[in-house]
Amino acid sequence: MLRKYILFILAAICISCLSSCSNPADSGEDIRSRITGKTFVYEGEGFGGDFTIEIKEDGSFSYYEGALSSYIGMGKWTLDGDILCLSDSERGGMPLVNYFRVDENDLVFLAEDSSGFAIVEVSEGERFSGRDQ
Repeated sequence: MLRKYILFILAAICISCLSSCSNPADSGEDIRSRITGKTFVYEGEGFGGDFTIEIKEDGSFSYYEGALSSYIGMGKWTLDGDILCLSDSERGGMPLVNYFRVDENDLVFLAEDSSGFAIVEVSEGERFSGRDQ
């Protein structure tokens, strides 16, 4: 019985170590190349059309929450590991900061530290799928 317990503990430690190892393919430059020059489309309902986020190579971004929205979000983006931060320019009293985890070709919304958007309510874990421009 003790032997099975020790083997179980060793297997759990090995799995834990393997899952925490960094993947060289996920370097900052690789992640950056997966998001720049792309438009990301929200999986949910936009405000009268698609809610899209465009990530530009110059470090800026813009988003439209849908065809019926008069608000156009724009500002600068930063990348810290696989966490993308979008900081709206402070226009019209709406300084919004939103965070996403980059997951392959998608952006996954991280609600906890995010301001949210002007009109559309996006929940934790909802996705924006990437498309080339």
